[in-house]
Amino acid sequence: MLNMISEVLNVRGRSRVSVISTPKTKAMARQYHNCPTLEGIELEDEGGSDGSLSHWRKRNMRDEMMTSDVEVGLYSALTLAAFEDMGAYVANYSAAEMLWWGNNSGCGLLEKKCLTDGITEYPQLFCNQFDVYDFCTYDRLSLGRCDLKRHDEALPEEYRYFSDPRVGGDDLYMSRCPYVEEYSDTGCTNGDPSVMPGSVVGPNSRCVKGQELQFDDEYIGDVCVDTRCGDGTLSVRFLDDDAWHECQAGEIVTPQSGPWRGSIVCPQYADVCTAFPNISSYPIPVVDPPLADDPTPAEVAGDESETPRKRPRRIAFVFSLPWSAGTCAVVKEKHLVDLVVAHRRRSLVRPEA
Repeated sequence: MLNMISEVLNVRGRSRVSVISTPKTKAMARQYHNCPTLEGIELEDEGGSDGSLSHWRKRNMRDEMMTSDVEVGLYSALTLAAFEDMGAYVANYSAAEMLWWGNNSGCGLLEKKCLTDGITEYPQLFCNQFDVYDFCTYDRLSLGRCDLKRHDEALPEEYRYFSDPRVGGDDLYMSRCPYVEEYSDTGCTNGDPSVMPGSVVGPNSRCVKGQELQFDDEYIGDVCVDTRCGDGTLSVRFLDDDAWHECQAGEIVTPQSGPWRGSIVCPQYADVCTAFPNISSYPIPVVDPPLADDPTPAEVAGDESETPRKRPRRIAFVFSLPWSAGTCAVVKEKHLVDLVVAHRRRSLVRPEA
């Protein structure tokens, strides 16, 4: 056994949680979350044998490939660090994909409940409204709905975030924390304009918060707008409006053309001009060791006095769907001899106009 798992007591109303607390994993988690006291990466304890203690906790690392309920499926430096701590692999961190959820959040996201009395310190991640209007997803790439619901029975104490103990999110793997769940056809870059009134659909489109926003006399909530990035400045353009509006983060922008009423809140430049921006401020070291089957110098020289040995395997991306609890190496504490390598390169920074 690799002794990678330890327990942390009294976390968000739970008596104890299990974490991977090995050195590189802990260091990477502290860097990623900007939490210097973090003890490691928390493990899922819901889902029975298929999910419990065999994946990262989705609430803290949504969209990471090693969570129980994968949506986007990003191969992050956090998972690579865990593999390197096994002692059998050396990770090439330069190949990791950027994860955004919870990045630079500070310790509060991990130590406190996602909402208290219906209020959250992380409004970009969690929502608190039963509403008929659309909201932006946390990555500003889609419109969706808050998955808040009233359950048939009271939720466990650690999952109660509202005065009504039955109210909470629909997703168990999110610890019932309500979040904006994207629709299948409302992506800002590839959605169906017929179900997205007022939205611009295109490669540079991103979601912005609306304020009493109406299009053709219909309240629409949030909306996808065209964006233009360059020299650190952001401009937005609305549907049926040829004008570009340069704006600063938090500034109120009011469209001037006929179909529009209300306004939008200008987002931060980094939120819309990069795909997954925040972790880019933390450079990840590049490690490029010999491949696993490279011979040692003794083997090359034919020196039989030295016992041949294997080099650490180099990994960049690990696992492919579907998973099962029995093949999740981090928690089952096994070395994976045959890794499934999957590489989905994506553009992390949009070109300037």
